[in-house]
Amino acid sequence: MAHHSTPEVARAVVGSFAIDGDAIDVKTFERGHIHDTFVSTWRRADGSLRRYLHQRINDRVFTDVPALMNNIACVTTHLKSRYGTPAGDGHMRSLELVPTRAGGTYLVTEDAPWRTYVYIEGTRSFDRCDTRDRAHEAARAFGQFQSDLIGLDTSRLRETIPRFFSSPYRLVQLEDAVAADLVGRVKGAKAEIAFVQGRRQLVDSVDCAMRAGAFRPRIVHGDTKLNNLLFDESSGKAICVVDLDTCMPGWSLYDFGDLVRFTAARCKEDEQDLALAGMDFDLYAALVDGYLDGAGSASSPTTLPATAISRSRATITTSTAHACSSQWSPTWNDSAVRWSDGYVRGVRGASSREWCARRSEGRRRRARRHHGAGGVDA
Repeated sequence: MAHHSTPEVARAVVGSFAIDGDAIDVKTFERGHIHDTFVSTWRRADGSLRRYLHQRINDRVFTDVPALMNNIACVTTHLKSRYGTPAGDGHMRSLELVPTRAGGTYLVTEDAPWRTYVYIEGTRSFDRCDTRDRAHEAARAFGQFQSDLIGLDTSRLRETIPRFFSSPYRLVQLEDAVAADLVGRVKGAKAEIAFVQGRRQLVDSVDCAMRAGAFRPRIVHGDTKLNNLLFDESSGKAICVVDLDTCMPGWSLYDFGDLVRFTAARCKEDEQDLALAGMDFDLYAALVDGYLDGAGSASSPTTLPATAISRSRATITTSTAHACSSQWSPTWNDSAVRWSDGYVRGVRGASSREWCARRSEGRRRRARRHHGAGGVDA
């Protein structure tokens, strides 16, 4: 993390939020890599206990904190109006911001900005997906999340990280890094750089479609990893989408593609045993079904970017499923560009580069076997 707070620092801050009762405990919450997170326990006047989650916001990553908190407030307020009071039994609910005692959505201190959420009890998260049911449920929740946000005007949300969804911008970054070659790695990465350059037309496909007005932007999550969902411990249902920092206008396929990339992978992102790398197509099929079940009519716009991505390929697919299963979605290309850029700049090691390239080749072979060579063209 970019900065490190302590429970003692957090304890001095939490009293500035509009929480009834007395804080009796503040502990570090070991999840996530961006913000410093803590959980506090409060004893209320009736003797009951309630917990809250506090985060010291990393304003080095999110430099426009007002925009960040505006987006989160807009999204959570909108979702709360749709979901109403949490009813249990697996019903969806929204994160709930706790205002400061002055009425703000976040607290500004000399050290850093802070925010507070109500802690959602009786839930758990997962770093790996090991069942089709869980994959289906995760995709359903993210699909419903997008669908439930259709009524929220996209103009109310701001860009929290400039060009976060722009694959062409990632390509420019890579080209700049190649031209500079500050750490002398270009010679050893020629194959990977050529691989990316040979697929330039895919990188710009969705941006071109958006500029042409081929489909409307949606409010998307932007980081649809499995562990950004809370599952009800009793029902096993996904009931809350968390980590809303990258919620902003974008395109639906990004969320689905990122969900597939993380959830259907057979190994961790930093796995060094190459034999474990690949995609679980049973989980992938469950993700397709779940996403369409959750998104409903909101899923129809994703067919347009899926077609744009495949327009120069032998088979043009009209479903999000085929576009993402081939691994040639903009999400995949964005990952390839970012990994290559990081390696050339010297922020990723050689072992990571080798692993990423070999994992990609393995995925191509598996995709061809699963869909047939005509449906997937590298």
